[in-house]
Amino acid sequence: MNIIGIIIFVVLITLILNLVFKKFNILIDQTNISFHKSFINGYKTIPLSGGLVFFLTLFFFLPENYKYLIILIFFVFLIGLLSDLNILHSPIFRITFQIIVIVIYLFLFDNFVPSIRINFFDNLLNIFFVKILFTLFCILVLINGTNFIDGVNTVVLGYFILVFSNLLYLSNVAGLNLNILFVSTCLASLSVIYIFNFFGKVFLGDGGSYLISFVAGIILIKFSNDNFLVSPYYIMALLWYPAYENLFSIVRKKILKKAPSTPDNEHLHQLIFLYLNKSFNINKNLSNLLSGILICLYNLLFFFIIFDWYFFTAMLVSSVLLNVFIYNLLYFFLKTKLIKNKQNG
Repeated sequence: MNIIGIIIFVVLITLILNLVFKKFNILIDQTNISFHKSFINGYKTIPLSGGLVFFLTLFFFLPENYKYLIILIFFVFLIGLLSDLNILHSPIFRITFQIIVIVIYLFLFDNFVPSIRINFFDNLLNIFFVKILFTLFCILVLINGTNFIDGVNTVVLGYFILVFSNLLYLSNVAGLNLNILFVSTCLASLSVIYIFNFFGKVFLGDGGSYLISFVAGIILIKFSNDNFLVSPYYIMALLWYPAYENLFSIVRKKILKKAPSTPDNEHLHQLIFLYLNKSFNINKNLSNLLSGILICLYNLLFFFIIFDWYFFTAMLVSSVLLNVFIYNLLYFFLKTKLIKNKQNG
């Protein structure tokens, strides 16, 4: 595989797309990224080109036998792109189109969640309809959860760089089956896009977050299918953060009597940003970067801890539950602190 070629391609295509998008005002001011922009200063013309760069990398560097997958990947990206362009406003329509593409993918590629190591539920997964619904649910949670965490720079890119790096290293050390070409292409592309995102030159937008999470989801499901020794809860552990962010946000908004699709500034990464910005007087740009880096560093530590437990279901479940506890504890701590700061204000 020509990793150097991928890196050069990503750098060049990012520079070209940014120049074109800025010149013709494409995917910049007319995009619905106001919640993202509210966490940064001085960035007036940042294109949402990251997702397109990632798609083009897959399009040009994956071999011919990936053509049907590339078509489906394009439609996942297109759903997010239409959202970024303010054409596809309705969350219901977006989820509906996501469901259609995912179901088509499942029928064509027969890549379903194989097991959750609970006999009763695994027996249900032998029923084709149940297997489709459960896999569909998992991918939808991942896609939309990833879109939720895409509120500060480097979070999504950094997180999935960690996921793909983990897969490559684990497959090498443990001799596991993995599509090295696919994963390496993703990792090389995301690593370069990360650098542009780190310096505030590129955003992902809905198109980018949908695309990256869908690709990661199908790779991880295939990895689980191809390696029975790997506990399905290892996959859950690798994806715990965007998945739990989605589920937590839905419950939180239901309690507050808000529509689950209503955007707000109440996600964990946004609370971390506000806490850094308000409590330590760190400027918005630095608070934005630090928020993303801190979240990825925490997950890097977590992935390192669970690395040797990839087959140990009990430890994996316990570690995910601990993460959920820490998430909730941190969330309510930051929320309380920010309310007190506002009252003392």
